[in-house]
Amino acid sequence: MRLVLGLVVAAVLLVGCSGAGSDLVAQVASTNGSIGTGEQRILVAVVDPATNELVGEPGVTVVATLRDGIGSPLGEYTGEFVWTIPDVHGVFAFNMEIPGPATYQLTMDDAGELGRDLGPPIGFVAVDDPSQVSVGEKAPLSDTRTIEDAPLEELTSDPTPDEAFYQMTVAEAVGSGPSVIVFATPAWCQSQACGPMLDQVAAIADAYPSLNYVHVEVYENIQVTDANDLVAVPAVEEWGLPSEPWLYVTDENGTVSAAFEGAVSEAELTSALEAVASP
Repeated sequence: MRLVLGLVVAAVLLVGCSGAGSDLVAQVASTNGSIGTGEQRILVAVVDPATNELVGEPGVTVVATLRDGIGSPLGEYTGEFVWTIPDVHGVFAFNMEIPGPATYQLTMDDAGELGRDLGPPIGFVAVDDPSQVSVGEKAPLSDTRTIEDAPLEELTSDPTPDEAFYQMTVAEAVGSGPSVIVFATPAWCQSQACGPMLDQVAAIADAYPSLNYVHVEVYENIQVTDANDLVAVPAVEEWGLPSEPWLYVTDENGTVSAAFEGAVSEAELTSALEAVASP
């Protein structure tokens, strides 16, 4: 089993090339089925159809109006740019209040910061029960492999792994205190965002020593040579993950307090860790 096409790659491939000077094209980059109701983090990719490349840079914001299925406005939100691959490309993250399961529209207004119009409304579907474990739910107590079960090179495709991330199972981590769980496969990640997200967590871990850290390699047979032979680890199904990477933060009770698909900004990650870390 291989996970669906990575969110950023999928967003780019949805855009056909056209002539220079045309409008930019926005696409919802959150995986289909992952958007629930209430407060939701929704990723939007902005693509230049002339080059088929993602557009945006730190400090740039994009404004979107959330609308119902017939176009009536429900609220206005500002999306902050987040690198998916540092200094290469990224997406815009919106925190929106979704009233209920339905089909919605987003009309985009970049306030001139990107220099070109953002084209027609884009749509997405919100569901009652997203496929993945969500904020407010109990984290599954997955019995993932650790350094006691296999050599490090079988546990992770990270070229520079931190052994501290492979000392505990997800169940042990979540059951013993606030934890950070990263589902990522640096070598096989279709969006190429897995390595950067894992590096980001490794870089900040020393600042929050009271937390447990676990990297779950998405596939259990990472040493195969053919992607068609990849087999997802049981935890992927247990957590209902439709894509990779995902980053979860759990509190002292084992409840998910934050969840990030695809990419997370330094500010988002710091805020999430501050909320559960011991003084």
